[in-house]
Amino acid sequence: MTIPELLTAMSILAFVVTGILVLFVGGLNATTGMNARFQAQQDARLALSSLRYEVGFACSATVAADQKSVALLLPDATTNACSGSTNNVTWCAASANGAQPFGLYRLAGPGTCSSSTGVKRAGSLQTNLVFPTPTPACTAGTGVRPQVWVSLRVDANFATSTTPYTLADKITMRNASIC
Repeated sequence: MTIPELLTAMSILAFVVTGILVLFVGGLNATTGMNARFQAQQDARLALSSLRYEVGFACSATVAADQKSVALLLPDATTNACSGSTNNVTWCAASANGAQPFGLYRLAGPGTCSSSTGVKRAGSLQTNLVFPTPTPACTAGTGVRPQVWVSLRVDANFATSTTPYTLADKITMRNASIC
């Protein structure tokens, strides 16, 4: 084999190996991105499940006018009664810098829920407006219980134009008074 033939063979081999390497790196990046999206969706599902339990168990709920938080009054731990209870919990969506990604936080007790005071339950939220509808006031004689609406738009890859995963629910408060 002559030197020009050897250089030609090496050039072809380098071209083929570079192409294979590009495919492997692209596949690895796609897998990593999908894994991050899946984990963000799972975290949001678990957070919504916890929120669903607490709202369903709550005696009353107050959705903030800015749609970023909901304050819940839970039954007394010893008597399981709503009257006289002081068990407050606040759920909110916030971020440390006020920009994406937002997290869903839970704060035990009364107070202002934020990324520095609450316990983070989910991350990668596209918006902090997660309680889109204020809790309706009871209208006597309707026979329904108050509800809290929740909408979580989740996406771990903000730099891409992927469609966010949206979890939405209308949660009925079982311990609240029937209207």
